[in-house]
Amino acid sequence: MMNKFLGTLQSIKTVMLRIAETGLALVGFIVIVYLLLGEDSGPFVISVVTNLVLFVSAVTSEAILGIAIIAALVFFLRKKS
Repeated sequence: MMNKFLGTLQSIKTVMLRIAETGLALVGFIVIVYLLLGEDSGPFVISVVTNLVLFVSAVTSEAILGIAIIAALVFFLRKKS
C-alpha cells in the first residue's frame, strides 16, 4: 500500500517537473522571439517580456542570496546522503 502511494507521488513529481521545464522553455522561446522581432513581435510576447522584466526588477539582492543559500543547502544535503 505504501509503495503504491510513494510510486504515485513520484509520478506526480515527475509530471510537475516536466510541466515546469516546459513552461520555462516556453518563456525562453518567447524572450528569443522578442529579441528577434522587437516591438513587432505582438502584444502577447511584449506582455510576457514586460512581466518578466518587472519580476526581475522586483527581486531584491537579499532574495537572490536567500535562494542561493537554500540551493546550496539542498545540493549539500543531497550529496551527503
